[in-house]
Amino acid sequence: MNSEKKSFLAEFSRRAVQRLQDKKVPKYRTLHIPSLDTDMRFRNLSYDEITECMNMEDTGDPNRSDKYCIYLAAVEPSLKDVAKEIMESESSLPADQRTLLEPLDVVGIFDIGEVQEIAMQVMELSGVLNSTKVTVVDQLKN
Repeated sequence: MNSEKKSFLAEFSRRAVQRLQDKKVPKYRTLHIPSLDTDMRFRNLSYDEITECMNMEDTGDPNRSDKYCIYLAAVEPSLKDVAKEIMESESSLPADQRTLLEPLDVVGIFDIGEVQEIAMQVMELSGVLNSTKVTVVDQLKN
C-alpha cells in the first residue's frame, strides 16, 4: 500500500473513531410546549430506540411511534416518571375511571400538532432528520 493510501486510511480511521465517540455523548434540546406553557428537556435517541420507534406496532393510532419517541426522549420532566406516579395514584380505581391505561397514554398531555413537532425535533436531534444529504461524486475514468 502506498504512503498516500496509508495516510488517507489513517486519517479516515481517526475521524471514524472520533465520530463513534461523539455519538456516545448524549445531546439535549429544551422545547417550549405552548399547550402546557412550560419548557421541557428532551434527549436524543439511540439507534436501537429509533429502530424500536419506527417498528412500533400500529394499534389504530397513526401517531403511536411519535408518542413513543417523545415518551422515551423526555428528560425533564421524565414522562416515564409522570406516568408511573399517575398510575400508582389511580391504581385503586376501576380501569374505566383511570386517566392512563398504559404509560404511553401520558403523551396525551400534548396537542396533536405538538406531538408531531416534538417528535420531529427529537428525530432531528438524534440525527435521523438533517439538512445535509449524501451526494453522488462523478469520477472520470482514466
